[in-house]
Amino acid sequence: EKAIEKIPGVGKNIGAKIIEYLKTGKIRYYQDYKKRYPIDMKELTSVEGLGPKMVRDLYKILKIKNLKDLEKAARDGKIRDLANFGEKTEKNILQGIKFLKRTKGRFLLGDILPHVREIEENLKTLKEIEKINVCGSVRRMKETIGDVDFLVVTENPEKVMNFFCSQPEVIKIWGKGSTKSSIRLKHGFDVDLRVVPRKSYGSALQYFTGSKEHNIHLRKIAIDKGFKLNEYGLFRDSKMIAGKTEEEIYKVLGMKCPPPEIRENQGEIEA
Repeated sequence: EKAIEKIPGVGKNIGAKIIEYLKTGKIRYYQDYKKRYPIDMKELTSVEGLGPKMVRDLYKILKIKNLKDLEKAARDGKIRDLANFGEKTEKNILQGIKFLKRTKGRFLLGDILPHVREIEENLKTLKEIEKINVCGSVRRMKETIGDVDFLVVTENPEKVMNFFCSQPEVIKIWGKGSTKSSIRLKHGFDVDLRVVPRKSYGSALQYFTGSKEHNIHLRKIAIDKGFKLNEYGLFRDSKMIAGKTEEEIYKVLGMKCPPPEIRENQGEIEA
């Protein structure tokens, strides 16, 4: 437990929540929050101009839980009269919903990949970054992409995050912290940057690359072999067995590391 609190950016409170999740698979704070705010935060904040605070306000006042509720309220003119919103915001919300419906919140890989590579090359110019990788559906080279995720190892997260959030293509900063920042680019898609510990880089890369189905299957295999696998590493009880590289995780679990492009839980684990 003390080892978790030594992870950069993880204090006593966050450490306690991580330990609670590792032991129970749940976090009481999150469960209580979901009861107070039973909203689809990810769906609603995907609308241009809507941040978490605005979403919470919309739920408190108009009980808006999802995109369908939001569109109805905007079309009925119920948002324009709210404090800190107005007619312009209401119009922007409707435009944002229209854009989401047209693209279904996803982008063609060929359209965004050049911009992703540009961000990656810009970040690589920082000597403070020891390692960097794009992950998620971009790393798996899926035809369409929802958002973009980068992982880095650095001893100077503040400088890295400041650089990441100040790029000229950034039109919106959804969140900025020492371990994670989220931005929207003028090209229309969102990018997350996560700082992870050096010793957990491989496990974080494996976890955030996905796919979800591949990860579920892999975690089940780990459990069957007496391990626990998550983005922080592969553990037996409280002892970390692997996590620095993807290859060592798969090796300990008795398999070869499959290429990211085929991690879809369609036989690649058994191969």
